[in-house]
Amino acid sequence: MENRLTTKYLAAWICVVIFFGALVFSREPENSSNSIAQKIIEAKDILKNGVNIWDPELMKRARDQFLRLLARKKQENFDLLYYMAFCDYRLANYYIASQEMNKAETYTKESQMYLEKAMELEPDSGELDALYATMLGFEIAFHQEKAMSLGLQIFQCFGKALEKSPENPRVHLLKGISDLFTPEQFGGGPDAAIKTLSKSIELFGKENIQDPVKPSWGKDEAYTFLGLTYSQKKETKKAEEMFKKALEINPEFGLAKEELRKIKKLSLSQRCMVL
Repeated sequence: MENRLTTKYLAAWICVVIFFGALVFSREPENSSNSIAQKIIEAKDILKNGVNIWDPELMKRARDQFLRLLARKKQENFDLLYYMAFCDYRLANYYIASQEMNKAETYTKESQMYLEKAMELEPDSGELDALYATMLGFEIAFHQEKAMSLGLQIFQCFGKALEKSPENPRVHLLKGISDLFTPEQFGGGPDAAIKTLSKSIELFGKENIQDPVKPSWGKDEAYTFLGLTYSQKKETKKAEEMFKKALEINPEFGLAKEELRKIKKLSLSQRCMVL
């Protein structure tokens, strides 16, 4: 009799567990989606901090979080592919600047791979073409003998980017940065960069990103690179104004801070020479 009662109680508890388990699993997709979105936002913040203070370890930490999320998905996810490519862009940029070319080339190739996968999901995204053009530009640092052929591919990729997404400020930002470092005889130079970066700033003023998961970076960089362009033209007051505007948008942006410090130091030095 006692054994039969125990069996009944066990059976009842199993039914309860199965019932509540079914409720939990039936809600998992929604909760999982919310969780992934929150983790993407967290990783975006980590990456932004890494760029602000130019710390590759923070950039890698953000990349690792995006990679873990990508591994959990049962099918390719555009946002995660985008951010993997974007992290690799940031890291490749860092290692080129620090002259660690082997690491830079690895991240450049990884970025191109993720961009190609993202393009399969959203072939009409000009921002992907602009990032791909930028990575081709990085390739010139590793294979200078391919500069002519890569230059043609870069021109074509930016052409496609502008055709697909003419109102995307990040497309114009990346094109403007490319213009700044492209010789005038090949269509670049400071004047071309000023025109393109100014257009980027104009478009950033109109942009209204509602979904925090989506790309929203670049406005502070547009002002900073416009300031760098004016610095190159020896237009110091305009450069200072741009760096200050960049810091109004992102007070922690290290590149704008450093360039503004250089201008103030130069101004002080010039005043001392006059005295």
